[in-house]
Amino acid sequence: MKNVAAAVVWCNPDPDVVNNIKTYINQVEKLYISDNSEPSLDNAILEEVKKLSNIEYLGHKSNLGISPALNKAAERAIEDGFEYLITMDEDGVASEGMVKSLLDEIQSSPNIGIVAAEHVNLKFQKEPTEKKTKEVLYTMTNGNIISLAAYQKVGEFLEELVIDHLDHEYCLRLKKNGFKVLKTTKAIVYHTLGKASKKKLLFFHLYPTNHSPGRLYYRTRNRFYVDRIYKKIFPEYVREDRKNMLREMLEIFLYDDDLWKKVKMMFRGYLDYRRNNMGRYFNEPGKKF
Repeated sequence: MKNVAAAVVWCNPDPDVVNNIKTYINQVEKLYISDNSEPSLDNAILEEVKKLSNIEYLGHKSNLGISPALNKAAERAIEDGFEYLITMDEDGVASEGMVKSLLDEIQSSPNIGIVAAEHVNLKFQKEPTEKKTKEVLYTMTNGNIISLAAYQKVGEFLEELVIDHLDHEYCLRLKKNGFKVLKTTKAIVYHTLGKASKKKLLFFHLYPTNHSPGRLYYRTRNRFYVDRIYKKIFPEYVREDRKNMLREMLEIFLYDDDLWKKVKMMFRGYLDYRRNNMGRYFNEPGKKF
């Protein structure tokens, strides 16, 4: 697609990433692979991906985190003259025509900063039948199209967040600066979230993700940080986020493994938020958080 590039961030990905990339590489003009894998680890998958056309590899030689890796890809896309960037996770699978649908939506108005595809986990969900677009407070980075003009105006993804809530913060910053954040069911991205499973508790369902203790450290620290920044501007976001936090804590306490380690790391994340200790916490080879 002319004027549209894509970026995928990975860290020692599973072999499935090759097939995932094939679902969208022909929908864009160029793909930037922003690689957080350690150089000492075997990354044979890269050789398989390099057989595809229109690839630019950005190797960082360490796990920088999601936000720095996204920023490096966005900077390259701007240097190469692209107007829009599709952001994908390594487990993201694009539906047919996803990029065109997202491009049509974002080009409908100059004040749109992001359009997100509908996220569908086929383990638990069916594809929506109604095709509609609505304004939202925030979205995940997987399966989005971002305006690089808006990106240059509001600034890059916050690198001190590393992973988790960096997408929320960026969307709220766009909205603060007068840009819209949209989500459309006209485009679908298939994905999985952690090691998600479906559980029934009384009359409602829970979806525990069983994320690692390190990931929960970042999630706890960053959500309080983002809530503090935007609580006066977007109180409705903070209310929703606190509800999500309570639901996630319930899922962790009821269904997750290594409960004590996770509770300890969540508490440490809260303490680091209070101390304003941001940036990286881990630096383990190949660590995916």
